[in-house]
Amino acid sequence: MQNVEFLKSTIEALGVAPTSDQLGKLSAYYDMVVEGNKRFNLTAILDERDFAVKHYEDSLFGESEIPDGAKVLDLGCGGGFPSVPLAIMRPDLKIVGLDATAKKTVFVSESARALHLYNLTAIAGRAEEQKALFGTFDCVTARAVSALPILLELVAPILKIGGVFVAYKTDESELDASKNALKVLNMQFDHSKCGELSNGEKRAILVFKKVGATPSKYPRQYGAIKKKPL
Repeated sequence: MQNVEFLKSTIEALGVAPTSDQLGKLSAYYDMVVEGNKRFNLTAILDERDFAVKHYEDSLFGESEIPDGAKVLDLGCGGGFPSVPLAIMRPDLKIVGLDATAKKTVFVSESARALHLYNLTAIAGRAEEQKALFGTFDCVTARAVSALPILLELVAPILKIGGVFVAYKTDESELDASKNALKVLNMQFDHSKCGELSNGEKRAILVFKKVGATPSKYPRQYGAIKKKPL
């Protein structure tokens, strides 16, 4: 990435002060994504300024909502957003990226090793099938993955009781449709953080808390979740 000063300004707009080392890693990861995109689809956003705003600034918009020292699962991590920017800017976190596409998780894992991000790993699989992960995470993030009622059923089993779900959305419009899912899954809406990115696009971080055990019948198979969301 050539325009590191623009990248720095977008991150500082969030009230976060990146070090030169962190900026260097963010810049290097951009280069890795551009190169990786030649082999398989990671992102359609390759322009440096768009990438800085729509991937880095957007990913870090929810950084303030993640508890200190949390063990985090990034659900549907894709090309590494928000997991890679979070791992770079928050060395206190231990992050696992999860995605159904193995090529993407291999890319994220290899990139993390190349960047010496020892707090980030990635695994391939579907969330509803990862029973070994159930009840083991302090926080789950999800960005551009699915509708909120579907996400809640996938996320709730993964969280510890008291853990938080940080959902990256455009606005709060999906909250009403999620009331039943929240009740059934023993999840509770806590608060939201709403604002705009540097390009004027609206963003909302919706934060939920797991307040009780997830009923054993959940999660269902993904086909059932998608066909009839709670």
